[in-house]
Amino acid sequence: MTECFNQFDIDQASITCNQRGKPYGIVFGDMALLSNTRLSLEAAEYAREHGAYHVFHNAVFKACFTDGENIGDMDVLLDVGESCGLDRAGLQASLEEHQYAELVAQGSEAARSAGVTALPMFIIEGLPPITGAVHESTFRKALQEAVKRQATPRENE
Repeated sequence: MTECFNQFDIDQASITCNQRGKPYGIVFGDMALLSNTRLSLEAAEYAREHGAYHVFHNAVFKACFTDGENIGDMDVLLDVGESCGLDRAGLQASLEEHQYAELVAQGSEAARSAGVTALPMFIIEGLPPITGAVHESTFRKALQEAVKRQATPRENE
């Protein structure tokens, strides 16, 4: 990954992510691999259609960020899907046929149109987007501001 992000301190990012994840039981492994996640997004849509989106999402997150697996690899996704109760053959057929590719492309285009330039990105109405793995206090401040704005009567209404 250092080849792609030579000014990025991967060790420090790993330390920071682990510090922020610790209170929630989230452990980050080595950040040595940068996966192409397109296929995992298609697999997530398959999981959504089969009622297993949330369990699959959590399992893919763990596979990628804790276990250091390549979530762009078909076999990894099939193993993860099967561990979540998805039909391995059905998931494989869906991925080989790119059954959800257009839906994923539409989601990507909608994100670009909405101004999403990085992940993660959080949008709270009326506030600037929050981009990146920021500290929890940043979210608390933004949510407090959003609540305050809702409580304040708006002009011209």
